[in-house]
Amino acid sequence: MSGPRCVQVVNRNENHNYVLEDNALQRILLREDVKDLPLMVVSVVGAYRGGKSFLLNYFLRYLNSPTEKRNENGDWLGNETDPLVGFSWKGGFQRHTTGILMYSEPFITTTATGEKVAVLLMDTPGLFDPNSTVRDSSIIFALSTLISSVQIYNLIGNLQEDDLQWLQLFTEYGKLLKNEDGSKAFQMLMFLIRDWFYPYEHAFGAKGGAELLKKKLEITDKMPKELCDLREHIRSCFDKVSCFLMPHPGFNFSNPSYNGNFSELSADFRDALKELVPSIFTPENLNIKKINGVKITCADLYTYFQTYINAFNTDSMITPSSIFENTKRAALTAATREATSKYTKIMDSACNTNTPSMPGEGVRVTHNQALDKAIEAFNKKGKLGSQKEIDAYLTQLKRDLEEQLPRYGLMNDGKYRKLAFEAKEVFDNTVKAVHGENLFCLHPNDVEPLFNEAVLAAVTYFDSKRQKIPNVFDEEKIKFIQCLGKELKFLQALNLQNNRHVVTELKMNFSSFMEGLVSKDPPLDDNEYEVKYQESYRKAIETFNQRRNRPTEFPEDVFKLSLMQHMPTQFTDLKEINRSKNRKQFMLSLSFYVNYMSLFWDPDTCCLHPNDLVNERNLALEQALKLFHPELPDDMEREILKQFIKSKYDDLRELNDAANETAIASAVNVYIEKMDKATEFKGWWVPTLGIPYIVNLANRSSYHEEAKKAVLLNFYSNRRDRMNSAPDKYYNELIKVKHNIFVGIDRCTNMYNIHLILSDLQTVNRTFCATAHRLLTER
Repeated sequence: MSGPRCVQVVNRNENHNYVLEDNALQRILLREDVKDLPLMVVSVVGAYRGGKSFLLNYFLRYLNSPTEKRNENGDWLGNETDPLVGFSWKGGFQRHTTGILMYSEPFITTTATGEKVAVLLMDTPGLFDPNSTVRDSSIIFALSTLISSVQIYNLIGNLQEDDLQWLQLFTEYGKLLKNEDGSKAFQMLMFLIRDWFYPYEHAFGAKGGAELLKKKLEITDKMPKELCDLREHIRSCFDKVSCFLMPHPGFNFSNPSYNGNFSELSADFRDALKELVPSIFTPENLNIKKINGVKITCADLYTYFQTYINAFNTDSMITPSSIFENTKRAALTAATREATSKYTKIMDSACNTNTPSMPGEGVRVTHNQALDKAIEAFNKKGKLGSQKEIDAYLTQLKRDLEEQLPRYGLMNDGKYRKLAFEAKEVFDNTVKAVHGENLFCLHPNDVEPLFNEAVLAAVTYFDSKRQKIPNVFDEEKIKFIQCLGKELKFLQALNLQNNRHVVTELKMNFSSFMEGLVSKDPPLDDNEYEVKYQESYRKAIETFNQRRNRPTEFPEDVFKLSLMQHMPTQFTDLKEINRSKNRKQFMLSLSFYVNYMSLFWDPDTCCLHPNDLVNERNLALEQALKLFHPELPDDMEREILKQFIKSKYDDLRELNDAANETAIASAVNVYIEKMDKATEFKGWWVPTLGIPYIVNLANRSSYHEEAKKAVLLNFYSNRRDRMNSAPDKYYNELIKVKHNIFVGIDRCTNMYNIHLILSDLQTVNRTFCATAHRLLTER
């Protein structure tokens, strides 16, 4: 059923224990718009079949009416024929209400001073019905009195002595409370006398009620002491004690078909309603619930409900001392709850997933500030009990809140890891913007300025997404910058490797072109050959400059110099061979070497153990030299052949080194992916937490062993074979890198760079290897 209605918040089971309907009560009291508001609770208690629910529905009608209709004329009563709705009711002899009911919609109104208040209406089951024990009735009366700020004691016909006796328990409780704090225990008690048949003695309404109450609470000399004490204590326990005399509603009230419309009520009853209801609910008459003289909130009331229900189900006898002890416990629990709520609100606001991360020390500073606010809220809250009891709760509160700090630290840490990864991406993108999809290739002196640009971009982004805490040093930011600092060496190493790649490729292009000219028939004369050399030289230098990602201002360039020195040397030697009568034998031997090595190894498919390449080079060199049978023996030409073969070998060794480095990167990536998947952890690079976090998870040896096998399988899948047992620097490097990850040596930047540029390395090296292989075999 949707919309406001009365809901059961306390039920009674077969064992006569009372059960709190927790979800229903939370929906009323812990709503965001009311949970921190002070409240007024109006409860009606009394014998069953006394018209309590009927009366509460007229309270609802008043509270639901527009403010301008709440006048002396009773316009708030609405249409005369409107049926009475809200709390379920009906005439007759059988009881209708079971358990404690509360209207599901708190009414938010304001006092005469403008303070916002939540008004709650509560209905109780009738006392002394045939299905209830004396203990049941005692619990209902106790709950109603303890929870309400306006307790309406609904009585039929008159105020009797035994009606007053029901208040004995609470006067004793009030004495305990007063002795400790000095304030009155309760706010308002109204004796509502229904079906008053003596208006000629005391008129209907508040005035006649006050006269009756004065008589009933009068203390005489002949009255027993316990009755005198009871009367004194009733007035001393409540801020206000009143009485209201209600006429009979009319005999239509008992008709089963009567729907509650006020047109069928007696005129006296309607007049009484017009007086009674505003006297409770007008702004100047609102009675806010207090305990120990301090206003409580809706959220506090939820705590009191829980405490009282648990206590009444545990205690076989309800005594003033047991009520007092449980009220103390509830008050301290409510104070703890409010303090915890204050702390949580501050910390959640500063550290939730939607706020930027802050320095790690900032979490501690924010925690200390929130803790101080929580303690302040606890101390301001109305509490009962000795100072020792209060201090015990405060100590526990501090302990509980201190235990919350690691959770917020982890939340902040997670956001920092994400931010650091994003800032590292800004760094990488700044670098990539320079080289795009091309090789990263700069003049060596231009690497550091680009690195500084990337660091500035990354740190600017980092700062834009970071909370600044006054007087707190951002240690994580410094560590992040330090970790970025390691990128310089990586970029310099990558740039060095790529410059070598470019130079090697251009050398191979140049050599392949110039060697091809030597093989021509008839041979070119010196002038023709030199013209071709000049064209090839110029093209190589132009290509070198184009392969650089940025023009440079530095005149000296070791890589360009190496290329410029290589080409004239090769030209000079090839020009001699081009003139020689032995040129065909020379090219035959050189082609044999190239073809032999090409058949032995395709750089595009795998890498080699370094010793395998050396061994095959030696065999190929030996055979190539044996094939060289010049017509005119010439030791100089033989030495030139050796130098050319050595140059070819150097090119292949460069290719094999690059392929081995790619194989290591691929294998390390497999290890990382295996460990990531096993531990469900992503984005592991973060400098301060990445590798240590991986290491912590990698301590699960089964994950590590499985990943280790996959690493070796992947590495050897890129090797042509595993037969060479000689020392292998690349295998050793792979084991060292994998071991460093596992034991936690801080090589986060190197590992990350391998992980990050793996695809780039594989693409670049394989493309380069394929190009080189093609050039070597174009004979």
